[in-house]
Amino acid sequence: MGDGSSGSFLVRAWKSVAEFIGEVKAELVKVAWPSRREIVSSTWVVIVSCIFVSVWIFAADSASNIVMTTLVGILRR
Repeated sequence: MGDGSSGSFLVRAWKSVAEFIGEVKAELVKVAWPSRREIVSSTWVVIVSCIFVSVWIFAADSASNIVMTTLVGILRR
């Protein structure tokens, strides 16, 4: 439990880290990286989608605000 067991633990830990890094490198070689054109077009799709959803949420919020204000006004009379 002295120096020998901690040394072997460190050696095993280092070997595990080295093995993990080797496996990560091997997997990154297999990745099909998108081209610049694909990245740009995907980015535009995301931007346009975010704008569309933002406008939709704004419209729904505004409509519900009008409806709730009208209902509260009717109930207060």
